Amino acid sequence: MKKLKDLSNEDLDNIIEFLSVTINDFILKRIKSKEIVNLDININLNYNEELDIDISVDLELDKFSTLDEAIANEAIDFALNSCDLFLEDNYCG
Repeated sequence: MKKLKDLSNEDLDNIIEFLSVTINDFILKRIKSKEIVNLDININLNYNEELDIDISVDLELDKFSTLDEAIANEAIDFALNSCDLFLEDNYCG
């Protein structure tokens, strides 16, 4: 990836929003919302010279769901891969 430009707080907020929406959409395309008891997405960005992204997803499904909560990890991986392109398109100089 190319070097990131200097990121403002607004830029960081936009990146967090992108990641959050991407994770949420990924999960809701695979799990019916009525099967989700709890979905909590936490994203922390640390930006000095490089951008460090830490994501955790707490996904609790109802007891009748046939899906695995491991889909949360798949959503994180997908979001991080998508974020690389998002950053290149929007924040590389």
